[in-house]
Amino acid sequence: VVFFSLALLLSGCTKNTRFSEDISQRTPSIRHLASASTFTIPNGKARIKPLAEGANAFVGHLWLAPNTTVPEHRDNSEEYLFVLEGGGQIFIDGVSYELKKGHLIYMHSGARVRYINGNQPLKAIQIFAGPESASKYMSWQEVEETP
Repeated sequence: VVFFSLALLLSGCTKNTRFSEDISQRTPSIRHLASASTFTIPNGKARIKPLAEGANAFVGHLWLAPNTTVPEHRDNSEEYLFVLEGGGQIFIDGVSYELKKGHLIYMHSGARVRYINGNQPLKAIQIFAGPESASKYMSWQEVEETP
């Protein structure tokens, strides 16, 4: 759901090899949130920590700064967000929904989505049912996370 520029809105169908190894070599894995790399957009208002990526899904820990707006966009795979902290207003296909801690949001493939974050940071688990939608994060810069 969090994409802040035209480059980030583009969702190619290529394998996202920046975050993980070739799928054909994949073995079961466990990753702790603290050990995951952090990627951000240039203005620092959004961060993603890729946690897992396979042939059929991408899972990441998403963070948004307070009062951040995500422009309308579409992803070519289903998307799920589980809100851990914060909340705001999400618009899916023109319908407005209030998001709060504990909410799980489902967005169908091709849904028109935009988001307005509230006054607190948003922390969420993001799942794409198809890793190609996460390819937009490849243009984000890897950074050292500050506490």
